[in-house]
Amino acid sequence: MPKRKAKILIVDDAQINRIILCELLRNQYQILEAEDGKKALEMIKEDKSIDLVLLDIVMPNMDGYQVLEKMKEQRYLEYLPVIIISSEGDTTSMEKAYELGATDYIRRPFESYIINRRIKNTLMLYEKQKKLVHLVEQQIQKRVNNNTTLINVLGHIVEFRNGESGLHIQHIQTITKMLLLQMGKKSHEYKLSDADILLISTASSLHDIGKISIDEKILNKPGRLTKDEFEIVKQHSLIGAEMLKTVPNYNNNDLLEYAYQICRWHHERYDGHGYPDGLVGDQIPISAQVVSIADVYDALTSERCYKKAYSHGQAMKMIIDGQCGVFNPLLLECLYDISEEMKASLFENENYADQAVVSKMTDELVIKQFRSEMPKEKNNESQNRKFFQEMTFEYDAFKDAVYISSQAAKDLGIDEIIYHPKNHEFSFFNKSTIKLLKDKLKETTHLNPEVDLKIYAQIGKQKQWYHLQASTRWNGSVYKGFVGKLVKDNNIQVIHNIQENISLKYTYTEIKDFIESLKDIFTVVRLIDFQKHQSAKAENDQIEIIEGNCYDYWKRKDVCVNCISKQAYIKKGQAFKLEFVDYDIYAIIAQYVEVDERPWVLELVYKTKEDIILGAHGKTRFLEDIVTYNKEYYTDVLTNAYSRRYYEEYVQYINDVSAVAMIDADNFKAINDQYGHNAGDQAIKAVSKAIQSCIRSDDIFIRYGGDEFLLVFQDIHYNTFTTRLYQISECVKQTKVDDYEDLSLSITVGGIYGNSKVNDAIKKADKLMYEGKKSKRSIVVKKTSEVD
Repeated sequence: MPKRKAKILIVDDAQINRIILCELLRNQYQILEAEDGKKALEMIKEDKSIDLVLLDIVMPNMDGYQVLEKMKEQRYLEYLPVIIISSEGDTTSMEKAYELGATDYIRRPFESYIINRRIKNTLMLYEKQKKLVHLVEQQIQKRVNNNTTLINVLGHIVEFRNGESGLHIQHIQTITKMLLLQMGKKSHEYKLSDADILLISTASSLHDIGKISIDEKILNKPGRLTKDEFEIVKQHSLIGAEMLKTVPNYNNNDLLEYAYQICRWHHERYDGHGYPDGLVGDQIPISAQVVSIADVYDALTSERCYKKAYSHGQAMKMIIDGQCGVFNPLLLECLYDISEEMKASLFENENYADQAVVSKMTDELVIKQFRSEMPKEKNNESQNRKFFQEMTFEYDAFKDAVYISSQAAKDLGIDEIIYHPKNHEFSFFNKSTIKLLKDKLKETTHLNPEVDLKIYAQIGKQKQWYHLQASTRWNGSVYKGFVGKLVKDNNIQVIHNIQENISLKYTYTEIKDFIESLKDIFTVVRLIDFQKHQSAKAENDQIEIIEGNCYDYWKRKDVCVNCISKQAYIKKGQAFKLEFVDYDIYAIIAQYVEVDERPWVLELVYKTKEDIILGAHGKTRFLEDIVTYNKEYYTDVLTNAYSRRYYEEYVQYINDVSAVAMIDADNFKAINDQYGHNAGDQAIKAVSKAIQSCIRSDDIFIRYGGDEFLLVFQDIHYNTFTTRLYQISECVKQTKVDDYEDLSLSITVGGIYGNSKVNDAIKKADKLMYEGKKSKRSIVVKKTSEVD
């Protein structure tokens, strides 16, 4: 299949310029054209397959700068590079283009080989970036999908016992997610991230897990329950909560914590008239409050063995009128807001993507349970037919013998029958692999007989990955042996290999084999303990610490400020970056792992080919592009300062800075109240711009909160620091706000000087800033030695 040509959009009002570029590029790329900025934005919105934009600056109606601003606002620049091609060659024009997010700037007239090379380099850079991002997304999505499916299976089994339709779990998840999203739009009272919303909606599947311990006769009773029966049913919330609390690692798992809250308290009511604990108001966790409404709504609109289904309108009226108990007024408003959307989602489109998978898995579990209770007559031939081709084998526990297929015995160079295999040395399997197989086989039962391992073994001349699949054989509950096969995994490619095999938890043997498999792919593969700044290798029978510090490899004298392993450790996931050593460029993937329950970061280093990535682009320009991209991700849209995210993920971990200043815009609330929020936004932008005009490029400037800013100076003298703060204060006072000429701006600054950790310095600077507010001093500066 021919490789897809990259698609380039040429934006220029001059037809002759478009023709020249088209002729130059049409053989290598798909070409689209737009004669003005507005048309270009429409095309970018409609066509998500555009890979690169070549943009002129001087155009009527909407110039190139305005196009960049719109692309930045709509976040197109996060994935779509823009190269400016213009005859405007002055430094100011170029700086403005780069500040607005342009990836590169080419002046007219240009040499054809230069534009070809720089387009190629830009596309290559973004393609690598997309692959890395896609790798992370796939891994996260795979983990989410697997967790969700398993949780849904468990919830579905409860529904099976409870005689429900099978859609209850999906309905609860859908309504929960919709309510949480609407609540986020309507109020900031409950601060839930996107990750929290995903976790809560997933955990909602387990809300009735405790019913697995309730007698089916009571659960499926067609008439009204007696008082005693109702008391028994009410116990399911406590039973479910206790079941979850006994799960290993409960205290370190956000999903289980949300599931516990939901299980225990989804029958509580806002006025305290619920069960089991009679909690009132926001004593009830918001996760349980939301699932409570979702559960009531779906119970009303679904048919049960004891009642007919109510219509959507009837159910809404009953809930809002308080006929089903008292709920949080904010959530009732949200329920009303999403009413029509919810109705459409639940009743007009019930084809859920994973419903078939969940149902099938549930059926298999139930059928397997029924079959295990029936007399069975298995014969070896029918079992062996399950395992086809490749290397097959059978172990007879009674005879203590392994029977190996003729082809497998020939390929492996061993006998077809091996008695007492425990005493036999298998050159192609090491002892740790055999032990792992034994341990996995011991975990099987007659209800769950399957084993599937990925092993790294040398069979013949070459080491590679294999699937070792086995199924234990039973006579009732008596173990008889197992049959199995060894299958080459020929389809594992480099990226697939990483995706499939990087998981959170490994035994030493597994991580050793995995690292060995990656050494042919990456320049360096090593384990990192970022807290001790050590690197390690998996050799012999244990993890061995490598002499020196982990940052020695990068020819650094101290810890990396932007430590990639620290990022991966904090996120409990993956992180990526590029590292420069002399004239070499390295791509790094860092993955959090646990080896025999000890945390490490697996660092994969790949040396890139500089001439391919850089070409005519040059190392300096390439580095600037990377910085530009990172700044886009961590930039506050309104002020162009770094965002709070940048502080949370990077800056707070800096251990040694010279000085820190906390800056608060004065009278910001009064400006909003008197002139409106647009004036407030313009004022904040003006303050930010004034501050940025007074600082150096390597000073860190962050929008810390609504009207608060943070300045971090990594290397500055005390006198310079003090002078700089007074310059900033004066510059802000002189600043005027467009369209609000009568607005006067001022700031209050708290500055702390002296080597310290960022977090410690911020606390001290914050106190000094509030000291200035109280004493009506615009600037309060002290040295750390002067502050208690």
